Amino acid sequence: MKLEVRNISVGSLVTSSVPLVVFCLALLGGVVTFMVVPNMQLASMSFFQKLLSVGLYALLYVVISTAVLVFAAFVYNVLTGVLGLRGITFDIEEIHHD
Repeated sequence: MKLEVRNISVGSLVTSSVPLVVFCLALLGGVVTFMVVPNMQLASMSFFQKLLSVGLYALLYVVISTAVLVFAAFVYNVLTGVLGLRGITFDIEEIHHD
């Protein structure tokens, strides 16, 4: 069975679990950046300042990543809906269990 994605709901991108997953990954990246990797510029920061930096980094990362995903979905919808180009096609094989 072939399925073609013709439209991506922008609202579903924002309200789905995608921003939460990006936030968790950004938290890990922030911890590595600000706490694990030694950096002479961050040596004078207290633990609370590093923790605040990790949180702000993660929030900013989520906002920017979600904005990029919304823009990409908007462009995809314009190309498939308005211009009539083909969307992404999935070829799904049905498996029958005994």
